[in-house]
Amino acid sequence: MNSVMGSRQQGVVLIVVLIMLGIFSVIVASMLTSSNINFKIAGNQQYRVEAKFAARNALETYISNPANFSLPLPTTNSNIQSDFDGDGVADMVAVVPPPTCLRIAPVLRSELSYPKDKECIRTAQEIDPNIFRDDEGTASVTNSGCVKMTWDVQANVTDSVTGANLEMHQGVYVRAALGTTCI
Repeated sequence: MNSVMGSRQQGVVLIVVLIMLGIFSVIVASMLTSSNINFKIAGNQQYRVEAKFAARNALETYISNPANFSLPLPTTNSNIQSDFDGDGVADMVAVVPPPTCLRIAPVLRSELSYPKDKECIRTAQEIDPNIFRDDEGTASVTNSGCVKMTWDVQANVTDSVTGANLEMHQGVYVRAALGTTCI
């Protein structure tokens, strides 16, 4: 009787071990799938961050060149490359179209500081301590000889290898001589 009971217990142990092995297999397969998804998410985040860096680099490079805001404005797009790994090959390219002028407003005399703004002060001649006149002789109590121009600069990054796609804008404030207009 004892041997019959022992063989039944060994059969139950075998079934329990197989069930546990099946459960562990499902858990391992689930973990592998989950880790693959997490790797893809991390990779996509990395590509997005790289696209942001490429766009920011393009905006800073474009804005730091004063010729891009001189009249006449550039008429073609600028392609600015970014090399993240230092191998000499562009990893991403940002396209920067010519800037868009959003608005022009006069620069008030109260906004001027000498010597930084001497060109704006020089173009408005003093009639008396409180009144200035412009080159046409028109009295100007509050305005200086300059205008402030607000520009929108845009960078577009589209990478066909990673699928990253990003558009970034930067506002730019530039002072110009009175009479300068948006084009």
